[in-house]
Amino acid sequence: MFGATGGTGRLVVRRALEEGHLVTAVARRPEAVDEQHPGLEVVKGDVMDPRTLKIATDTDAVVYLVGPTGFGSTAVYTRGVENTVEAMTAAGVKRAVIVTNGLVNTPSDGFPQRLLKMVLRSTVLKGSYDDHVRLQKIVHRLPLDWTVVRPPRLLDSPARGVYRTALDVGLRNGLAIGRADLADAVLQVVGDPKTYRHAVDVAY
Repeated sequence: MFGATGGTGRLVVRRALEEGHLVTAVARRPEAVDEQHPGLEVVKGDVMDPRTLKIATDTDAVVYLVGPTGFGSTAVYTRGVENTVEAMTAAGVKRAVIVTNGLVNTPSDGFPQRLLKMVLRSTVLKGSYDDHVRLQKIVHRLPLDWTVVRPPRLLDSPARGVYRTALDVGLRNGLAIGRADLADAVLQVVGDPKTYRHAVDVAY
């Protein structure tokens, strides 16, 4: 699990442990992982520094939830994922779930949705969007069973337990998702081979 100290990452870790999974959380600051559980191992690592990344050979899947922390240019999706894939390849691990954002246009977008995305990706979220576009060009060449999960605006709200998903085509009027429900969706995707080498949009 990369990104375990973020708002969604913490929930994914907790939910995975509750479901009985063994989780290795990789963090630049291990002390920031406040979850305590016998099934959790915390190790130090930075996705932007490949020298710090090592993945155990008995790992079933990697969840990548590292995202931009500011509004400027970033390479956290492209270079971060490439460094993580290098470590996965060295360990012989094939399954990766990469969580990015829902700023790309999809066939199901209505005009208001397209307009909102256009404004966001040309202003405050331009760096994140540009990096996501670069990642899309890279991901199809990766020798992995990958899935890219694309959530819209994230809400810090209680789980509803009900949300929509779509494979590759996007979700019409899918403007928001709670972090708790996104965490559930990510874990559902991890074990679903139908999502291999596809993008999954998730929203209310």
